[in-house]
Amino acid sequence: MNSLQEEEIDVLKKVEGDEFLSLFLQSNVKSDLLKSLTIAEQVKKLGEGIEIIGRELQKQVLDKHNDLIKQATHANKLESILNTMNVHMQNLFANAERLKIQIVGPYQALEMHTTVLSRLHLASHILRQVNRIQQLSKRLSSMNDPVQKATILQELEQLTSDSSLTDIDAVTTELRNIRAQQQKVVKLATSSLTQGISSENIAQTTTALQIFINLGTIKTATENVIDVCLDECQESLRTAFDPSGGSASGINKKQGGPGRATLTSSQGFRTRVWGDLEKAFSEELYRQSKQVKFLQGILNNLNMYTNDNEIAKRFWRRLGECIVEDVNNSVPAVQQMLEADYPKLLKLYRDMTQKLNFEHFAYNRNILEKWENSYLSNSLNQLLEPTQTMFNQENAAPSHDQIDSVIRNITNELSVALVEDRLTEKIAKNVSKCIRMFAVKTEQQLSTGPDAAQVIAGAPNAGQQLNVQLANALYYLQVQVQRILANMKESLSSVTIDIINDSLRGLDNLTSAIMQPLIVSINSTIETIVITIHLEQDWAKLQVPTSRNPISCSPYMRELTQFITRINHTYLIPFENKEVLALKCSEVVIRCIELLVRHSSLLRPLSQGGRLRLQVDYITIENALKILYPYLSDLGRPYRLLKSMATLITLSPKEIVQKQISGSSVPHSTVLLLLFSFAGTELASPHQNAAWSLTKLSSWLDEHSLESDRLDLIAGALQRYENIIRQKNLVNYDPVYPIMSEFLEFATKNN
Repeated sequence: MNSLQEEEIDVLKKVEGDEFLSLFLQSNVKSDLLKSLTIAEQVKKLGEGIEIIGRELQKQVLDKHNDLIKQATHANKLESILNTMNVHMQNLFANAERLKIQIVGPYQALEMHTTVLSRLHLASHILRQVNRIQQLSKRLSSMNDPVQKATILQELEQLTSDSSLTDIDAVTTELRNIRAQQQKVVKLATSSLTQGISSENIAQTTTALQIFINLGTIKTATENVIDVCLDECQESLRTAFDPSGGSASGINKKQGGPGRATLTSSQGFRTRVWGDLEKAFSEELYRQSKQVKFLQGILNNLNMYTNDNEIAKRFWRRLGECIVEDVNNSVPAVQQMLEADYPKLLKLYRDMTQKLNFEHFAYNRNILEKWENSYLSNSLNQLLEPTQTMFNQENAAPSHDQIDSVIRNITNELSVALVEDRLTEKIAKNVSKCIRMFAVKTEQQLSTGPDAAQVIAGAPNAGQQLNVQLANALYYLQVQVQRILANMKESLSSVTIDIINDSLRGLDNLTSAIMQPLIVSINSTIETIVITIHLEQDWAKLQVPTSRNPISCSPYMRELTQFITRINHTYLIPFENKEVLALKCSEVVIRCIELLVRHSSLLRPLSQGGRLRLQVDYITIENALKILYPYLSDLGRPYRLLKSMATLITLSPKEIVQKQISGSSVPHSTVLLLLFSFAGTELASPHQNAAWSLTKLSSWLDEHSLESDRLDLIAGALQRYENIIRQKNLVNYDPVYPIMSEFLEFATKNN
């Protein structure tokens, strides 16, 4: 096998390798070699090539003789089979032709019979339909009941819609009678429906609707009713908006003339338009809407026949569109009037909706949104302009007359807006903006700086007087607005009241801010006076009085009470907002109590007589503070602290600790500081131990309000004292030290 393949390859190589023979292996033989060889040479070359190929073919035939014989045998068999199949196919075609001849004849006959039958059936159908039409037409002419007539007409409509009845003379003749009868029934039903709806006659309206249901035109009929109702409503609105019975053009021309009254300033015009508009809403629009409501109710009862529950909704939506369209198309003077008196328009629409009281007639205030926005904008300007104007004069607070003018505007705006809660809430937001602007303008007018906070001079300066006047103006505005809210409490919603009250709280906050610099200065001065308690030299020298003569208070306390009385009368009483003033005064009182307790507990050395005078100081300050804040007991813990310290200050260390353990309002750290006054000089106070001044200690205590921090400071002082005793090898501690140490341990555990 391999040798044969090699020989075939050799023959192929010989042909391909021969320059002349290889040309015949190409599809396009174009070579100069053919031109260079003679014909004899070319014939010789071709003969050699043919000889090579012939030898190769002979060799291939010899080598594959058996295979070629087999292929020849198979070809003969295949030819025999094909001949047999050809005979069978000829037989099949002959049989098919015979079957075709047998089928075509009967089929053609059947087709002819079917056509005849179909035409007979159509003729029968036409005859039946014509007969039915003629029968129904006769019944229609002789029948008086319109409902039954409508049923027959509906059936006739279906019968005559058959295209096969076209151009039949009998049917055409009957159709003229049918159309005439149909027009009569439709006219009767339309008239009956209109009358039934107008008079709200349930039986008449139901009958008319039943006729339209039977006719199959109920949807068209109801749409026609809606269209008629809307046309009536629109005509009524246009009449109301038409200035002076169609003389709008003439009036508009006069509008621009010099010295002429404009439409908006003509009271007669405004009165007429509002009268016509009120009549339109309360009568015509209400009447038409009520008729549609009645129609929807009848349709609901006939729901199984109509399947239409949207009649009223469609009417109401289109009515809203008509209102918007007619207002937009009205003359500018009318539109300006509606914007200026928008609450009246809203009230007319709302009253009509409430009077109708129908679920499908929802109160949709959004249709009037355009005019509401214009009205709210104008309302806001009417409130803000006078508010801004009253602050044009520098260094002067608004007068009561100016504020009353704003109050009248607020009252008027709220009163007009009472027609609806939503509108009232929006007006309340405008009022809130007005109040906030008043506060902002007031804040801009305030006098600031050190002069506004001084409390040392005998009388308030001009800046302080201005601040008081501004604060009182805020309070006057607040009181007047609150009076409005109280008078209109039954009419205003809680949301409206909350909106305005929220802005009023801002006035209180601003008043508090105006007072705050004074309060800071007062507290600072009080601290300066209280700290002079340590400068008085006789605390350790005072003896317990033997007589019953009352003990007088300390010099610092006399100065403090005089200062409190003076600043209250000079700087605080002029503020009219007593509620805010009381709140700020309570801060002063609490700070004063805190400072007195702090510095009296730090006071040392102190004799028993000195302690008794301190107790008198506590009683004196209590009476003095009542001038600022009469309700001291309402302060709670600070007041109890004042009373408790007045009691503790005269007790012995053991009694103080026992009373403290049993329960007291005095902090444990304050009690420990108080116990230092019973000790000798070696047991130094915490600020002495840390080399702090009393002022620095007071600042530290302000910054560290946690009891644990204060106890740690005191513990450090006691620890240092203990170390000093050990360093000096002393045997005895100060008598008060064990009491303090034991109480410190108790205080730390219970903190």
